[in-house]
Amino acid sequence: MRVLRVLGSLDPATGGPPSVFSAAVIATAAADASIECLTLRTRGRDIAGFPDHRRLVARGIAVHAKGGLFGAALFLLRHVRRFDVIHVDGCWVPISILAVALARLSGRRSAVTPHETLTYEERRRTRSRLRKQIKRLIVWFYVKLCDCVIYSSALEARDSPAHRMAVVIPHPVYDDLESAPPRGVRDGFAAAGQIRFGYLGRFHPKKHLEYIISAAVRAKRSQLLLAGSGDRDYESELRALDDGSGRISWVGFVTGQRREQFFREVDFVVLASEYECFGMAAAEALVRGIPAIVTKRVGVADDVAETGSGIVIANGADALLDAFEMCCSLAPERYAELQRNALRAAARYGYSSHGFAQASLYRRLLELPEPDAASLSRSRNAAARQIRSR
Repeated sequence: MRVLRVLGSLDPATGGPPSVFSAAVIATAAADASIECLTLRTRGRDIAGFPDHRRLVARGIAVHAKGGLFGAALFLLRHVRRFDVIHVDGCWVPISILAVALARLSGRRSAVTPHETLTYEERRRTRSRLRKQIKRLIVWFYVKLCDCVIYSSALEARDSPAHRMAVVIPHPVYDDLESAPPRGVRDGFAAAGQIRFGYLGRFHPKKHLEYIISAAVRAKRSQLLLAGSGDRDYESELRALDDGSGRISWVGFVTGQRREQFFREVDFVVLASEYECFGMAAAEALVRGIPAIVTKRVGVADDVAETGSGIVIANGADALLDAFEMCCSLAPERYAELQRNALRAAARYGYSSHGFAQASLYRRLLELPEPDAASLSRSRNAAARQIRSR
């Protein structure tokens, strides 16, 4: 079983997809799938210096990095028939559209991990009517031509058009291929006499950081650690909400050991996003035995609720304040229970479980008979009605 994974860029400046991509490739390769990668170089930057490129190469995975779309197209035209499955990450970039089209023309199976791009929420956030119509057409393209859509959460699946073969496989978060199962970074609260809440990620209006800061300012016995950065003007607006009491710490962008130190210093990780198809920061907290506070519109909310590994709230400042005050009055025994439940939830995010699910899906794809024209027409018509209605 030979698989070509396609991503527009491994540049860490593009956000989370490169790290999710490299983790997924490594996890699936360990499950006996033969995988190669195709990506585009970033002009003016050395791809060999990108962390996720180094990770892939270190695991013996071939990465074909092309200087532009033309080079990628030539590679696909020459080599697409070497692969059984073409699996693209992200939907809007031309390289993904091209790869899916060529897979269909050459009789290869295709899969897409959309990273939120197929959701109705994505189009609701699009203000331009022209761009919205273009996105609608691209969604129709994937629904029609792709053999499988792989969502990272049930939330993302619910908020996307119906597809004849849609599955949910959570992103891989911790590498249990070369290390022990997840363990808590500590037992009990991080510090005596106060509860430490933490936010980890980029500063963006959709993350509702103003709600988090407001709740921390108003909740007694609370301290807030903000790790990340974003648009300068927006960050200035957020800093203006700091009451100067010293209970809010602006940690900045953290990696490596500083990132691990952040998790050791917080009791809860908070995601108050208006929409987030997965919620990587919350998942990273759970695999370290740190409970999470998330809104219902964060992908891992279903897992948090099911396992009792944190608190799921409605969106809004008042709901977040209530959650903060509840946490500040927690008994140590109850917090210890939340920590145990967090590690129980973390079992869903291991490389081994992701790799097994992904490799099994590829095998299912290759065993599927070609759908007849009538069933294809029914599924496409149903999806088209959904897309038009949104």
